[in-house]
Amino acid sequence: MEQTIELQIPIKWLAGVSNEPLMLQQIFRLGLHQYKLERALGLYRDGVGSLSYVAEQIGVSKRELIVEARNRGIEPEFSQEMILEELA
Repeated sequence: MEQTIELQIPIKWLAGVSNEPLMLQQIFRLGLHQYKLERALGLYRDGVGSLSYVAEQIGVSKRELIVEARNRGIEPEFSQEMILEELA
């Protein structure tokens, strides 16, 4: 059975936004996805692991994380081993 949570937010945060449940779910999904990207990039910058590793741990696409890193001026480091692993 899928678990759910309830979240209360100030009504003023919804200024100019429909408060229909599907719209609010979409907003939450987009925000959660953005948070995951930010978190993964932070872990990568902190040296926790490779982009591939942190993408897997956080639950985002490795390809998307690489693109987001480059958009922010973070050049992923690639070793010979990583390249061979990706080509396999």
